[in-house]
Amino acid sequence: MVFLATIAVAGCDYLTDTVTRHYATLEDARRDRLFEKGWLPDVLPPSAQEIETKNNLDLSTSTGSFHFNSSDSAALYAQLDAGAPTESRFADWPSLVRSYEGKGYSAWSYREIKYTWAFFCTPENDSCDYYLW
Repeated sequence: MVFLATIAVAGCDYLTDTVTRHYATLEDARRDRLFEKGWLPDVLPPSAQEIETKNNLDLSTSTGSFHFNSSDSAALYAQLDAGAPTESRFADWPSLVRSYEGKGYSAWSYREIKYTWAFFCTPENDSCDYYLW
């Protein structure tokens, strides 16, 4: 019985058609055409590294993170709008936003015609988490 439960839990990503990718550098992400696929907007700074994406193909949502050099932060933030969107397709969005803000993250957003991204960034580790819908 435990074996079947383990298979059921392990197969959840398979059943929801979620694809996870890791890129060591921005160039690696470009080679895989990450930005052309639309999972992230092409706003990441040149020093972006440790880029992770988890894309739910069924729901057209994505979450992930990346790190960058602090010297690139002004250029990154100049391409984003200050503040998080007030609503999203993610469950309990207001609580999620408050949680990031309570940890000292700044909230940013980026919109294209069909998609919205929210970025939660921290200067402490020069990193951002993102959400796409």
